[in-house]
Formats: sequence, C-alpha cells, structure tokens
Amino acid sequence: MSAGEISFREESGQWVVNEVSNQSTGYCLDVSSWPAVAEALDQAGIVRPSGFTHEVVFRRCPSCRQLNIVREEDFVCVFCDEALPWEWNVDRPGR
Repeated sequence: MSAGEISFREESGQWVVNEVSNQSTGYCLDVSSWPAVAEALDQAGIVRPSGFTHEVVFRRCPSCRQLNIVREEDFVCVFCDEALPWEWNVDRPGR
C-alpha cells in the first residue's frame, strides 16, 4: 500500500497521471511502495508513469528519533547531525 500526492491531466479524452510522489508526511512510505500505486492506477484504467515522478526518501534518526527527509543522498540527521540508516525505518515508533 502507499500514500502520497498525485495530480492528473486530461489527454485525448482520458485521464493520465501528471505527477505522482510518495510525499506523505503522515505515513512517510518508502519509494518501494510504487507497485501498490501502479496497481491501483492500472485497475482504474489511468495512464501512469513507470515510477514516482518525485521520490521522497524518509528516514528516522536512530539517535534523536526525529523524522528526516533525505536530500541529495545526504543521510545525516538535520536535527542532531547523526548518520541516518540507508534502509527505510520510519515504521518504528518516534518516542
């Protein structure tokens, strides 16, 4: 399953995905959730891209437990400067 943001446009009389991302700060799902999005769009008959048009990488800091958005592959916590894990770990409790 997945969560994020999606926008559509009409093209030649049918709906197509304009942009789609996994950016959902309430759920912070990994980019590996794309297959669930693809399946839902396919079942709805909506033309889609081959993956997220904007991927957001979320990680929880193992030291201070804050949620981070990783930018430019810099896996360092913006709150305490500790290293962030390469693997998705947001499903673990914050505090």
